Amino acid sequence: MKRLLLVSLLAFGLVAGCRSSGAPTTTTSATPSSSAPTIARGTETPAPEVQPTAEDATRLIALQGANNVRDLGGLQGKKAIPKDRVIRTADLSRMTETDRTTLAQHEVKLDLDLRTHAEVGRAPDPLAKDPRFKYVNISLLGDAPLKLEQFPTLGDLYVHALAENQQQWKQVFQTLAAQTDGAVLYHCTAGKDRTGMVTAILLELAGVDRDAIIHNYAISASYLHDQTREFLAKNPKIAHIAGTPPVAMATFLDTLDKQYGGARAFLVKVGITDAEITALSHRLGQST
Repeated sequence: MKRLLLVSLLAFGLVAGCRSSGAPTTTTSATPSSSAPTIARGTETPAPEVQPTAEDATRLIALQGANNVRDLGGLQGKKAIPKDRVIRTADLSRMTETDRTTLAQHEVKLDLDLRTHAEVGRAPDPLAKDPRFKYVNISLLGDAPLKLEQFPTLGDLYVHALAENQQQWKQVFQTLAAQTDGAVLYHCTAGKDRTGMVTAILLELAGVDRDAIIHNYAISASYLHDQTREFLAKNPKIAHIAGTPPVAMATFLDTLDKQYGGARAFLVKVGITDAEITALSHRLGQST
């Protein structure tokens, strides 16, 4: 039964994995909520789903075969993040040829797949064989199963990821920094957990307001509503890891700031160089 539960979680997009090392696989081919909740860790109680605003809708990239595809362009850091620089999304395995052309029109050059090897095997990313894109797979949370019962909330899982997956964080941000042209796209399966954490670090690095970072995370639940409803109909006992409660991202940001000194300090800790951080800032439109 536990094995079946793990398979279900992987299919939905919450990776239950952690590895200490591993090289990436490479082929070439808002207006935020005005009052983000402050809730203690371990108390992620059900809350109303956060709805996207009209401004959020301007960042949505409509694809026929993928959900939760959003440009970070327009979010306000020290300066506004430019469009067609950084794109977050969910699983791309059902993309059409038209979808791939749309991403090319958005200047996507790098497709960074944050899923496990097992997830990639079940649902291959079609951009991996498209010569218009460079494809890199780095399993952000690794491939060895975790004991999910030790994580009563998503926030607890996210905090664990900061502490235990630092080699993978290094690989992810080195890969993003090394791509100097076009747009970078990154994704997991649901585009909410691994993708949400990477997004939060990028946005904090850019100087985006905390409430706006939480809002950008929380609206994923709205874009994934039908997918989540179908999943929970089959797995009602694990509703606590299916959504995007604002408190989960608040917990992540609290830990990132208080324990690691913020996004930049965390990146330095895991081995990202000053030059690489400058490259990331440039991509985010924050360089002088």
